[in-house]
Amino acid sequence: MQPNDIISITAFLNALAKLNESLPADIQKQLHAIAENLKANPNNIGNLDVIAESYPPLDEAYQQELTALKQEAGIRSKGLPPLPLPKDPNQELTNSAIDTFSAEDSVAAAKAKRNLLQRLWQLISRSR
Repeated sequence: MQPNDIISITAFLNALAKLNESLPADIQKQLHAIAENLKANPNNIGNLDVIAESYPPLDEAYQQELTALKQEAGIRSKGLPPLPLPKDPNQELTNSAIDTFSAEDSVAAAKAKRNLLQRLWQLISRSR
């Protein structure tokens, strides 16, 4: 998984957890398809950006999360050159994404995993 993919998945999962309502059925169906793709190939995160853009409340939360994660990564990179994010798929992050995207209600599933997602980001960003 590329470093940008790790940031995108983390931001998307965090954005889902911030929503107050369930996703429309068509968007939920697209997330189910991405979950299946991730099962087959953990490096295939699909087009999360396009999915977020198609639903304004999700896009707003997603863009905020992307900005926050990129700023945090930038702050951590001050001083010594940062170690790169791992390119191998982080199995916990991949499994969390699959579970969340496969759920009947991905928003509720993301809310239930909010602490796990924060812990995963801390582990990933420290490993740099």
